[in-house]
Amino acid sequence: MQADEYNNTPTFENIQNTIYTVEANCQDCYRCVRVCPVKAISVRGGQASIEDDLCIKCGTCVRVCPQHAKTICSSLDTVKELISSGKKVAVSVAPSFATVFNGWRSTRLPSALRRLGFHYVSETAEGAKLVTEETLKLTEKGCICTACPAVVNYIEKYRPEYVDMMIPVVSPMVAHGRLLKKRLGQDCFVVFIGPCAAKKQEALWPENIDAVDAVLTFTELIQWFEEESIELSTCTESGFESYGYIDQARLFPLQGGLLKTGSIECDGTNIDVIHISGAEDVMGLLNIPARKWRYTIVEPLFCSGGCINGPGISIEKNIFLRKQDIIAYAEKASVAAAKDLDRSVNCQIKFLADEKAFVSNEVDESKISQVLETTGKSNPELQLNCGACGYESCRDNAIAVVRGMAEPEMCIPHMRRLAQQRTDRIIETSPNGVVILDSELHIINMNPAFQKMFMCNNGIIGRRISYLVDADGYEKLACGSMEEFESIKSKYGTKYHEQIYALREECQYVGMYTNMTKINFDAGHIDLIKKQTIEHAKELLNHQIRFSQEMAHYLGKSTAQSEELVKRLMDLYEEQDLV
Repeated sequence: MQADEYNNTPTFENIQNTIYTVEANCQDCYRCVRVCPVKAISVRGGQASIEDDLCIKCGTCVRVCPQHAKTICSSLDTVKELISSGKKVAVSVAPSFATVFNGWRSTRLPSALRRLGFHYVSETAEGAKLVTEETLKLTEKGCICTACPAVVNYIEKYRPEYVDMMIPVVSPMVAHGRLLKKRLGQDCFVVFIGPCAAKKQEALWPENIDAVDAVLTFTELIQWFEEESIELSTCTESGFESYGYIDQARLFPLQGGLLKTGSIECDGTNIDVIHISGAEDVMGLLNIPARKWRYTIVEPLFCSGGCINGPGISIEKNIFLRKQDIIAYAEKASVAAAKDLDRSVNCQIKFLADEKAFVSNEVDESKISQVLETTGKSNPELQLNCGACGYESCRDNAIAVVRGMAEPEMCIPHMRRLAQQRTDRIIETSPNGVVILDSELHIINMNPAFQKMFMCNNGIIGRRISYLVDADGYEKLACGSMEEFESIKSKYGTKYHEQIYALREECQYVGMYTNMTKINFDAGHIDLIKKQTIEHAKELLNHQIRFSQEMAHYLGKSTAQSEELVKRLMDLYEEQDLV
């Protein structure tokens, strides 16, 4: 695999997949799986890869990947080599360019392209005009327009029953490529620039090799301008070298653009004519049995909103503003060219079902059940169908696992349950006693070690902890005076080390207990006992002082005597510490 020297990405001519995964950027989010309309993405070892035989090249995964792990292969090196070789190279610019280079930029783009070395700069709208005319001539041979290669790919791979309903006409890119080579000579090389990922593969179809020699996206073009330090503001105004009346054809990248170019009105109330865009609508329409169709012509575009929302457009702009840019350019540039189009160019093609596509839904039910059981979903009530794995249902995910396209670990609820079970198992088997209390210090859970230590069972769940042990530490936590508490205590003839802490967000308290009855105390334990005794003594002293202040007229000398007694007790331990 050869790398692009500018961005370290594989070049189109040296990689099978038009779209590929940058593994270092793939972060196990499964978003590409979730949005892929044909689920052509496999996950192995946490890495998402595109299965080329299944992919329809729509580029949806490229557009939505938050980490830019899905990338369209670059053809920049190929185009640069063509130009640097001194060969005559023409460029066909898709009409959606007006949303990337809008306003005054549209009049500077031709000059900028000539600076890059292109000999001839023309608009693909010429090809769109030819395609529209040919399509309307052949509606008796089909009713589905075929300008969008992603739609063609989808039908050939996944809806072969509709292949014969596709109008046998090439896309505007192919028509224009053939037109330019006839106009400029067969020794001319043609480069198409547009918003589409599927165009890169379409140019390599055996029946199209005479039309286009390389394909760039607008994203690649902008990168090229940056590398050559070409600023549109420094370029002179100039026009495209285009023929014919192509003003309406400049609307081709919008939903319904072909119909508009052919002067066919379609306001949504037509019963026999329809235009749609977006994977969901395209797939939804094709879910209707062909025998129920009443359409004489259907114009589908796989990208929502049309070609102006293609994956090869990397600008951040509202799609409605993009639409406005296209309309504004078409209105401004609607001037008749000096020469008319050559209509002798062959625009017909034959479509065939793709037998390589893996479209069978027949999967062994026992294997599906086995996967569901492995992920803890054998009970239908536990099949959440949350979609976190990227599939619409737990069953779809299980089918993908059986096919080797997915992994059980993609199920987030399943992995969470495993983590919880692992934690629960650790607590369950711990030799130390563990108890969990609610905000009112009632027992809500305890492990076997705790039950054994304090001779109880689950029957006391719901009672206050004071029923079993001294609750002074928990009460301190509850009043907010501290976040954790540690002490050594004795109960029922059992000496135990108590360590407790608060879970504020959960409004719970956790206690951990170690049986120290048979443990020989070392210096650390003795220090802890001394510390506790001093703390208790201080508490007693403070209590006595507060009480005496409030009840001084009753206590008299008893306060002084109690204070002296406590101080002696404290001095006793402090003297032992010095020994």
